[in-house]
Amino acid sequence: MGDTNSGQPKWTQVPATEATPRYSFFVQNLRKPELDDRDYRVIRLENGLLGVLIHDAHADKAASCLSIAVGHLQDPDDVPGMAHFCEHMIKKGSESYPAENDFLSFVLTNGGVQNAGTSAAWQDYWFSINPSKLSGALPRQAAFFHSPLFLSNLTAREMNAVDSENKRNLQNDSRRIHQLSKSLSRPGHPWTKFGTGNVKTLTEAARKKLEEDGRPTEVEDGDGGPIGRAVRQQLMKWWEEEYCSGRMTLCVLGNETIEELTKLVVPLFSRIPNRGITSRPVFEGPVWDSEQKGTIVFVKTFKDYYELSIVFQIDDQAPLYHTRPASFLSHLLGHEGPGSIYSYLKKRGWIFELHAGISSSNPSVTSLTIGGKLTREGYLHYEEVAQTIFNYIALLRDSSFEQYHFEERKQLNKTFFRFQEKSQPHSYVKSIALRLLDPVAGEPQDILSGGTDRLEWDEPAVLQLLDSFRPKNARVMVMAQVHDPSVSGGGDSWEVEKWYGTEYRVRPLSAEFINKADQPNCNPELALPKPNPYVPEDFGVNRREVAAVSKAPQLIPDDQFWIPKAHVKIHIKSPVAYSTPRNAVLTHLVEYMLEDSLADITYDAQLAGLHYYVSSDSKGLSVAVHGYSDKLPLLLDTVLQRLKEIQFSQDRLDVKKEELERAYKNYYLGQPSNLALDFTSYLLSTPWWTPAQKLEEISYVTLADLAWHKQELLRKVHVETLITGNVSEQRALDIADIIERHLTSTPLPQAEWPQERSSLLPSASAHVVRRTHDNPKETNSALVYHCQFGDVSNIRLRAILRLISHVLKEPAFSQLRTVEQLGYIVTTLLHVASGTIGFSFKIQSLKSPTVVEERVEAFIKDYRHTLASTASATFAGWKEGLATKLLEKPKNLAEETSRFWSPIRSGHYDFLRGETDAALVRELTLEEVLAAYDELLLPDGSANRKKLSYHLLSQRLEEDIQPASSQVVVGDETLFKAGLAYSATALPVASFYGKVARNGVSRM
Repeated sequence: MGDTNSGQPKWTQVPATEATPRYSFFVQNLRKPELDDRDYRVIRLENGLLGVLIHDAHADKAASCLSIAVGHLQDPDDVPGMAHFCEHMIKKGSESYPAENDFLSFVLTNGGVQNAGTSAAWQDYWFSINPSKLSGALPRQAAFFHSPLFLSNLTAREMNAVDSENKRNLQNDSRRIHQLSKSLSRPGHPWTKFGTGNVKTLTEAARKKLEEDGRPTEVEDGDGGPIGRAVRQQLMKWWEEEYCSGRMTLCVLGNETIEELTKLVVPLFSRIPNRGITSRPVFEGPVWDSEQKGTIVFVKTFKDYYELSIVFQIDDQAPLYHTRPASFLSHLLGHEGPGSIYSYLKKRGWIFELHAGISSSNPSVTSLTIGGKLTREGYLHYEEVAQTIFNYIALLRDSSFEQYHFEERKQLNKTFFRFQEKSQPHSYVKSIALRLLDPVAGEPQDILSGGTDRLEWDEPAVLQLLDSFRPKNARVMVMAQVHDPSVSGGGDSWEVEKWYGTEYRVRPLSAEFINKADQPNCNPELALPKPNPYVPEDFGVNRREVAAVSKAPQLIPDDQFWIPKAHVKIHIKSPVAYSTPRNAVLTHLVEYMLEDSLADITYDAQLAGLHYYVSSDSKGLSVAVHGYSDKLPLLLDTVLQRLKEIQFSQDRLDVKKEELERAYKNYYLGQPSNLALDFTSYLLSTPWWTPAQKLEEISYVTLADLAWHKQELLRKVHVETLITGNVSEQRALDIADIIERHLTSTPLPQAEWPQERSSLLPSASAHVVRRTHDNPKETNSALVYHCQFGDVSNIRLRAILRLISHVLKEPAFSQLRTVEQLGYIVTTLLHVASGTIGFSFKIQSLKSPTVVEERVEAFIKDYRHTLASTASATFAGWKEGLATKLLEKPKNLAEETSRFWSPIRSGHYDFLRGETDAALVRELTLEEVLAAYDELLLPDGSANRKKLSYHLLSQRLEEDIQPASSQVVVGDETLFKAGLAYSATALPVASFYGKVARNGVSRM
């Protein structure tokens, strides 16, 4: 072995052996979080691939991600969507593993998940899996990149999948506006490209060539005919030109040792060819010329809301990871404390929310955006809103920054990294693989932190960037569903964006506006932030070593994560919170008004890693606080005191009513598949008030109503509290005292606790509910096909259902989405409610829901034969893969807290449900699974089968096929639901460990 160079950083080269090609590894230690017990090795293969190997002895999930510095910016000019199409095709078969669903099946049946994504400048391919199966998954993953088959018989199918994905997003405002912003860039710049693609864009170039040759141009099934074969040839040519190992990065996490991982990874990924092309492609030249700068764009949105944004193009910030000047400025511009842009605009009643941030992961195009959702009045005063932003920029430009403005951020970044917890393995490897594409990879010791733990102050860079934030360099965008002529200008003429059909108008910013926006700040209410009082100082930890980690909350300190953080979750149960649609609206408004009144106070806490949330539900009001334990009681005290003493004002109530009313209306313009699932849940759950029912009440709410409701809401309650993390028993009791002091109410008897129940479908039922989507432009319909299995407390039936759901996930996806091309969204769902369990198919499609339902039932019938002939070894593998998922350990304190809180919130307190179900799954026989399948899922199989399907119909559906005569079509949903019996409410499975009741507060 020897050093490949004499300077720093040092790499050591390892000679090739018979089993392992030559590679190099970084010999210095990586900067790690304080409690990170994993081992790392940074490797560089001879083909140029850069990777990080992670040994985690305690991992119960292994994971891998390969990223590549190729995205839709590299699409051929005449084939938009090529990179995205490649992402679809490359994972479906390789020379070593030719079956199209081999990888998907292997991962899912072994307790894992997988996916891939394409952005402008990169793609990633990732999975997680049972650790014992990592050695089987990695060869499959590597084969995608050294010997993909690009199976010809899948060409038409996957082009249609890309097309379906595009159609799914046609009504998505964020995508519509993003593409419009790109399309309005400098003509000819790659940033203007349409990244998703569709059938037309993928085939247009090939179609023209075939037309010139006088050959057929129709897309046929299978290989797509002449046009499909031509597209596949273009794909393979593009892959050979753009996919290169020197552009790739890799991160693999497993419980094998570093040496074992090295021996596993190096031979597999060294096979990927290096084609000698630029490793990190960057497109030179400005994204905007003078014609694109200093403009205002009025955009018509799909949903009903108002928004303003101001965008500046800036230099790539990735090489500046040690100073991050744009990040420093976005922090100040997006601040919500006293003196901020947000605080001022909120006082005027012009804004709901503000954001400021930097686009990243694209070295060719980087921008900084400041903007937010506006009220109706804010929209009508959009110029004043924009001038306020420019006033604040001028204030920054003319200010002398105090030392604390930078030092606080530096200290907090160091603290955040120091106490960074583990995350889900697939998320972790994705983040590292992507970071390896950035310049920080040039200093491998910073790969884990990204350099955030050692920031340096560079005032000249900050001031230089500020000086570029002039109105003449900006693009202002004003969004509304319906524009007022006084805002957007008169006339009916609107331009239409090519790919999404977004209507817009562009005009230059007026000289008057530019001149005014370029002046020094003239708003005395704007100011820089004061020192943050919530910056944590005490990082002491109550560490306690235990023989076994607790599986239920107990009165002991944190027994496994040992970080200076804590969580407090409080559920305030009140019988008036959700008793009527009107009360549900009032409770929601209490939540909104409380958050609104705390914004100026609590924003500093959020910056310091201390967060709070308020939410309302069918049982009452929830308050949660989490973050560094040092000052957590202070924030909790502040939130609860405000809840107790808040005085509502008419002007803020008007703003929040407008925000809530708009949310209720926009709900019905959502994705058809999500709406169909919600509508199904409404029928199967109680209580559940729909947005439409609540919308009828909101206009009648008065200030006096809200004040009265808040009193009634808190007058008689039952409070349950969970405290986890770095909190001693005494401090937990002190926190409970804070809760009791502020929630001094009459205890609510258990008989009056609000409960959730499930609606029970009758035996031998086959009901269909049909409804039309509210959006006349939505082309997709949706089906939810639900079979109710039985009582959630039937633990053996629950285990059987879990296994059926686990087994059907991959074949249902492969058959209904990949083979039959029913739609882009095809998924199966395990439904666990308060009283029942069930299994659902959720499909979004251009086809009639009746046709889709017929295909679902055909699949259920056909797969019965496959299931019955399953080999014993395969069945055992399925069971073990599911058991691995059920026994997965929480990776951090937040996951543990959620795992404890869910049984408390539901009322069954079954903290060992995962262990119970895993043990039963391992006992199951194929015979009893088949018996349940035949009785509860198989169509026409049993008198005990209970099926409900929901058909959400597009108004643009070409042919509305009626359900079969054997189906019972529901006429009135309200009457149907009213006629159903209800399940028992959730019942505790055992005594509540460590429960102490005092004044209605349960402490764990």
